[in-house]
Amino acid sequence: MSWWGYYPSPYSYWYYPLIPPDPMYMMATAYQWLIIPYYYMLTLEMYRAIIDIWKKSIENLTKMTELKQ
Repeated sequence: MSWWGYYPSPYSYWYYPLIPPDPMYMMATAYQWLIIPYYYMLTLEMYRAIIDIWKKSIENLTKMTELKQ
């Protein structure tokens, strides 16, 4: 509750409906919605590539040991 009593605060959205949005808030929101999902997607793709490399190297090691026997 504000010092205005039962009236809305002068800093509320309804009191000043024509204030443009805060650019810092918009930048943070754009970062959350646009950049962070791509970051997670790239990290998951990197993990998949690393796991595939490990699988291929383990398969190659098993093939090498089978040829020696």
